[in-house]
Amino acid sequence: MIDSKGNDRLKHILHLLLFIAMFAPTITFAAFNDIGVGARPLGLGGAFVALADDSNAANYNAAGLGYIEAIHLGGTHAQRFNGLITYNAISGIIPFGKIGSIGASFGDLAEDSDVYHEQTARISYGNALFKQFAIGANLKLFRTSFNEANEFVADNPYFAQTSSSAVSFDLGVIAKPFQSLSLGASIENLLPADTSISHEETDPVPLNIRAGLAYRLESIAEMSAQGAAVSNLLKGSLGTFEVASRNGEIYVRTGVEVWLNKAIAVRAGYGVKNGGNSATTLSFGGSARLPVSSAALQIDYGFQLLSEDFQGNTTHRFSINLIL
Repeated sequence: MIDSKGNDRLKHILHLLLFIAMFAPTITFAAFNDIGVGARPLGLGGAFVALADDSNAANYNAAGLGYIEAIHLGGTHAQRFNGLITYNAISGIIPFGKIGSIGASFGDLAEDSDVYHEQTARISYGNALFKQFAIGANLKLFRTSFNEANEFVADNPYFAQTSSSAVSFDLGVIAKPFQSLSLGASIENLLPADTSISHEETDPVPLNIRAGLAYRLESIAEMSAQGAAVSNLLKGSLGTFEVASRNGEIYVRTGVEVWLNKAIAVRAGYGVKNGGNSATTLSFGGSARLPVSSAALQIDYGFQLLSEDFQGNTTHRFSINLIL
């Protein structure tokens, strides 16, 4: 017999499986879904592969580290389904001039009863070989774990083990044919990684391929015959577009970022997923940048609405990025 507490825990597990099935219905348990990191990329609809210019860079395209010229330290907190799913991440990037930049990050996804955790640790490197072209790579460790003290886990024959780890890597490139345009592509999880906790089924981390562009409106501002206010607004604006393929599904994402002044930014994004489980997303966000001595502290917020018939189908994400 399972008591009321056991039923509650079982309900949490089932909710978690529902969450995962919504994004990758052919995968058992955690497939390390591409939920992204950082409130700023979320506000852009997730279209960040060609931009990748802050502490979130390695999660989207490690080549972006090659263009980062200052130390970036970042942290993210995200909630999904009224707090049922939480995700916390920290990251750092240190540039070393001509030899490139090195980064490290760690992320932990969990459900609120603390039965299940999904963790990713990443070591990253990026270098601009010349002004118009950069390359990058991530070495990643995936780990899933279930609380073995939980009675649902302890008594379930499905669990051959309560934790599993696997290693993989990513490769990325960014090209800048001219100042305003950036083209980016990345291939993630090139090395097959199985995080299964059962002898009965495999749980591979899917290959994820991204390609996209980012266009800064500075060149339009320079040609604009409008007033200074419009020109300054265009100088602080950009648009992004990305197409991704993961687990047999195609994602199309696009976003717009506008810096109203040196301290305040707003964003909007849109995404479509086509495949066995089609969905659309709407995203909004903003930033406040505060001077801290000789550094800058950027506080980001992102909100995403998923067009699925689930209660609490929104994501709230908060990030900080300290630029030294």
